[in-house]
Amino acid sequence: MEALSVEEIARAAQGVLMNFEGEYEVSGVSTDSREINPGDMFVALVGENFDGHDFIHKAVENGAVLAVAQRMPEDCKIPYILVEDTLKALQDIASYYRSKFHIPIVAVTGSSGKTTTKDIMASVLSQKFNVLKTEGNFNNAIGLPLTLFRLQYSHQIAVLEMGMSSLGEISLLSKIARPSIGVISNVGLTHIEKLGSRENILRAKLELFSYFNSDNTAVINGDNDMLHGFRSDKFRVIKYGLSQSNDIFAYGIEEKGEAGIEFCVDSQGLRSKFALMFPGMHNVYNALSAIAVARLFDMKAEEIQKGLDSFKPSEMRMEIINLDCGVKLINDVYNANPESMKAAIDVLRAMKSEGRGICILGDMLELGELSPEEHYKIGMYAACSGADVIAAVGKFAEDVKRGAAAAGMGGSIYAFYDIKDAAEFLNDKIKPGDTVLIKGSRGMKMEYVVDYLRERG
Repeated sequence: MEALSVEEIARAAQGVLMNFEGEYEVSGVSTDSREINPGDMFVALVGENFDGHDFIHKAVENGAVLAVAQRMPEDCKIPYILVEDTLKALQDIASYYRSKFHIPIVAVTGSSGKTTTKDIMASVLSQKFNVLKTEGNFNNAIGLPLTLFRLQYSHQIAVLEMGMSSLGEISLLSKIARPSIGVISNVGLTHIEKLGSRENILRAKLELFSYFNSDNTAVINGDNDMLHGFRSDKFRVIKYGLSQSNDIFAYGIEEKGEAGIEFCVDSQGLRSKFALMFPGMHNVYNALSAIAVARLFDMKAEEIQKGLDSFKPSEMRMEIINLDCGVKLINDVYNANPESMKAAIDVLRAMKSEGRGICILGDMLELGELSPEEHYKIGMYAACSGADVIAAVGKFAEDVKRGAAAAGMGGSIYAFYDIKDAAEFLNDKIKPGDTVLIKGSRGMKMEYVVDYLRERG
């Protein structure tokens, strides 16, 4: 973070500066008193189960030089800014801080694939520019402001991930970050339990463009059924996909299993060949969005390929693990929805070689009344994709089992309510040469199965 004076922070927060004498500058921002570094500002957020005001003294002990609070701290030995809402103050200060940087900001959202898309895009752009990117899950109303505070004058581009679970959230994040380029990877069923329909999910994603004008560019998946018809007379729209009707499209795709994928790209007449060192047809879409953005910055095919080569999937996202016993795990347990579940099953199909393909599938959460039907469909999809063994885990495991049976899969379909039972079953079932996909929603904690198998080699 570049230094900010206490006075300009107070103005940005629209608060009242108290206990202030002399001149102070802030060199960092934190909402966690345990992570305060000397010179930082501590923002006392208030949640359902915590109150940051209880930790102001701890923040001071750790070196905080300024606090932002909703009520007057007792015996506070540092300057503090009184505001009505500390979360809003954090966002307002971040918005002000962002305005000090005249660089392009690329914002990425989507029902699935947004983290991988963001990471591939940052890897590609970093071959030519100094790039700041969102780390971890800092993609919400708290995380995005904290990410912006990591901006330094040496940065040339920022790639930010934006998540949401309800209407209005991405609009707020866009107001804070003011992206120059907005990328939507897809519109699926994630959060449909809360939003009610895919139309509302689309509305929420399109909030990314709330503050766009003729200087901005939208980059969207033109093959997605909810996005392919999107048009705008206010800003530029670039569509990518496999269909030749898109501005940028892939063709000549050759899957090579675990070794990756090779494909050609037509970018409005400019043709190039690219290769991914990781599997998954869905990753062709992720790469296409990165290529589309890279082209906006006049990057050469060679630079783009170097960025694709440098990309490494994050932990628990298509992580390939080779066990000592000769079994290969596809660890994709970070999260799951119908779209990403199908994509993962496709990877299993592409990677399966001499042994069996085994699916260990946990519940997909937040699908509401669509849950039984969508789990049934996943069971059918896995069976039709050639899975040799399917073990479903969770409340909707029987729906997955029914779907697989309806698709004509005879035996080797199992349903478990308890994840420990599933792990023990799998440990007894697997044998050398098998490829095992493990996937489920974050709340299912499917990493238990991965850890269980790793411990046993």
